[in-house]
Amino acid sequence: MNLKSEKSIKEYLKTLPDDTIIKYYLDVEYTPFPVLLIEEYSRRFKQKTKNELVKDLKYQTNLAKKKSLELNNMAKKQKLVDDVTKEKSEEIIQHAKKKGYEISQKIASKSTRLKLKLKNRKQSIETRAIKKLSTSKSDYLDLLEKLGNLKKAGIITSKEFEEKKKKILSKI
Repeated sequence: MNLKSEKSIKEYLKTLPDDTIIKYYLDVEYTPFPVLLIEEYSRRFKQKTKNELVKDLKYQTNLAKKKSLELNNMAKKQKLVDDVTKEKSEEIIQHAKKKGYEISQKIASKSTRLKLKLKNRKQSIETRAIKKLSTSKSDYLDLLEKLGNLKKAGIITSKEFEEKKKKILSKI
């Protein structure tokens, strides 16, 4: 299609899919025919009045002016887009490093607390194990004697006495 006249451009815009029109509309300041694009967008989606279209155009014009001023300032400062990109990248990297450091500090403090908990748990398990291992034969004999007294007093039955007696004798 030859895009030489306003009519041919309008026809071309009508053939474009909705998502392309939306994309062009969002970047209207970069299109060669913004008024025609806004008209096509309005025709398809919003049906704006001429006043609303003019308002949109003024808004888009102001955005374009701001971007032009930014580029002008960059040119005056002899800054290239690459330089600005590098600065932004460095800011992002510094921010990420700071966040990473904060997260690593939190992880380190949590790991320290976990190590202390594990150490305390290990000590309590060792203490209980030592107590179990340090029970002497005389302790078991005392336990048997107490068990016999419970049987004589009638608190436990002969069957219960025999079961407990076997368990205690197996530990000696």
